This record gives sequence, structure tokens and C-alpha cells, in this order.
Amino acid sequence: MHVTLVSPFDPDPERSHTGEAHVGGVERVFSQLSLNLALHGHDVRLLCSTDGPGRNTREGGVETVRVPRAGTLFRAPLVRLASHLDPETDLVHVPATYPFTTPSVLRAADRLGLPTILDFHFEPELGSLLGQAAAGLYRRLATRTYRRADRVLVNSREYARSIPSLDHVATELLREVPNGIDPDRFHAEGPAEAGDYLLFVGRLVPYKGLGVLLEALAGLEDVPPLRVAGAGPRREALEARARDLDVDAEFLGYVDGDRLGALYRGARWTVLPSVNQQEAFGICLLESMACGTPVVASGLPGVRQVAREGGYVVEPGDVPDLRNRLREALAYEDVPRGPALAERIHDRYAWDAVTERVLSVYEEVLEVAGPSPLEAPPSEEEEPPWTS
Repeated sequence: MHVTLVSPFDPDPERSHTGEAHVGGVERVFSQLSLNLALHGHDVRLLCSTDGPGRNTREGGVETVRVPRAGTLFRAPLVRLASHLDPETDLVHVPATYPFTTPSVLRAADRLGLPTILDFHFEPELGSLLGQAAAGLYRRLATRTYRRADRVLVNSREYARSIPSLDHVATELLREVPNGIDPDRFHAEGPAEAGDYLLFVGRLVPYKGLGVLLEALAGLEDVPPLRVAGAGPRREALEARARDLDVDAEFLGYVDGDRLGALYRGARWTVLPSVNQQEAFGICLLESMACGTPVVASGLPGVRQVAREGGYVVEPGDVPDLRNRLREALAYEDVPRGPALAERIHDRYAWDAVTERVLSVYEEVLEVAGPSPLEAPPSEEEEPPWTS
């Protein structure tokens, strides 16, 4: 099978000048999925934007085509990736919610007669009035192109039911496929960073809610220091906020590779305090639990489903609730951690299993095989699995 995956930004920050600030969950998921599809023997092309020169490379069986972008607007790349689609590809897999990428790729694939998979990772929510207006316009106009997709992947049905951008998509086209983790990279056995600390992993952008976490920590006594692994446009402001609040926070910049796993393994807890539905899943939660470290996360649709695998949920944006939950977590630590937690996550979310589910949807679209049944997510009232 010849598959083209479209990633808004270059998932490899070493190949761009400032691209590390744009490497988030979508880029990491598409990069790993590309590699796993290649390992399954498929011909894979990863099409992405870059702030460096355009170039093609082939590594790990994946051809990566980098197209220079003119810049970004509302954190979306200004680039014409649709014109670089290969008309000989069997299928195009594109993420939703990128206004200058998603609609044009879906329209171009439709004109070329190429089957498409739309991968819905987050709902657009922007803080400024202009951003809110832009997100609203996108929902009204661009999301109509979602109907061109042959199937739509969602991380969880709970999240899909909560967002307006999928109103134009027939329910029977939705397929639930969670994000995955690489057990060879994220596991409980291995070196751990020294020290007693809490961990935040993610891009330094408003919806990630790091400011909320800093405020919550400011009201706690005898709390471990915070280590922040991530880059983004809010770094200087967040560093200043930590100083103003007298919070012991170390900003590490973008972290990947072996050190990221070591950071997860060494942490007491990993915290994801996201404040709105731009956070639809929280890949860092899976990575942390796969390394044996439990989590505290915002109770957003989709995110809470992941967090309940091994941790606690709090009200999004609620500083007192987050502070109280952190106090409780640090005092009691009554959730599984270490190999027991890691094994559960590997069993459910390893990339091999996730890739098989993606391939089953590809085959369904290409009429090679019929649809495969998908598990329903646990209900909101269901007890977390670690309590049983």
C-alpha cells in the first residue's frame, strides 16, 4: 500500500531553524505512525511544512517531503501542501483543524480521486477575540470539507460527541483509534533523572495551562520543584510568572529521545493542566504512565479517559482544585506506578496495536476488508481501572 500522511509541521526539529516550538502531539503521532506503517511493509510518504529549505529525505523506510512555509497564522502553517500530493498514492491521511492545510488537501485528494482519512486531534479554541472569530469562521466554512473524507479517526468517542466541528460528519464514518506509544522508548525499566520533582511536558502555548499549574504550586508548601520539558512562544512569559510566584521551576526547552523517558521515570507525578478542548488526548499522559509514573490531568473530554488509566483528573482551569489534588497526590500516592502501570499502558496503547487499528480503517476504505468493531470508551461514571 502506498500511503501519504500530511503533517502540518516538520516532526524533526533538528531539520528546521525554529520548528521545535511547533512539534506537538500531532507531529509526533504522524511521525511514529509513518515509521510503523513502513515497518509493516507499506510505502510511506510524509508531507510536511518546514521553516528551512525544501528537501526530500528517506529514513526508516519513510520518504519525508518538506515544503517551505511562508510563516504561521493562529499557530497554523501558511503552506500549500495540497499541490504536492502524489496522484499515484493509494490513500491520503490528513489531520483536521489546520485551516490552510486540511480543507485544501481534502479538496485536492477528491479531485484526484484519492481516498482520504481525516484524523481529528483537537477542536480549535483561541483565546483572543480575533482568534475566537477565526475559529468560529473555520467551523462554519472549512469543516464542511470534512464531508469529503471517507473515514474520520477520533481519539475517543467521548471527545467526538463533545465538539461542534464534527457536526457535518456522519456518525457511521467515525472510527475510534487512540494515540500510541513506543514501548521501546517509554518503559519503566531504565535510567531515571535524579531528584524529586514534578514534570510538565508540552508546548508552551496558552491552552496547555502551565500558568494554571504555576499558580497551583504557589499555594503549596513542601512541594517538589517543577521541571518543564517543552518549547514555545510563551516561554519567557511563563518563566517570568514562575519567578513572580516564587515557584521553583526549571525550564529545560524541547526534550526528546532517551532523556524524555528518563525524565518521566524520575518524576513523582506528570501534570497536564490544559484548559480547553484544543487538548483532546494528551500523549504525554500515555508516555508518562508507560514509564511507570502516574498523572494528574484536566478532566477534559478524551483527556480524562486517558488519565483514569493511572492517575487523577481535575476541573480544567480550576487552580484550587488542582492545588488540592496535587496536595493529596503528594501525600498519599495511592495509585499504581512502576512496571504494573507501564504494562497496562503497553497492552492497550503500544504502537503495533494502534497501527493495526489504523490499517484496518485503511483496508475498509480501500474495500480490502470490512470494518472492525471498536471498543466503547468507559463512561464518565465508570471507576478508574486501577481502583479495581
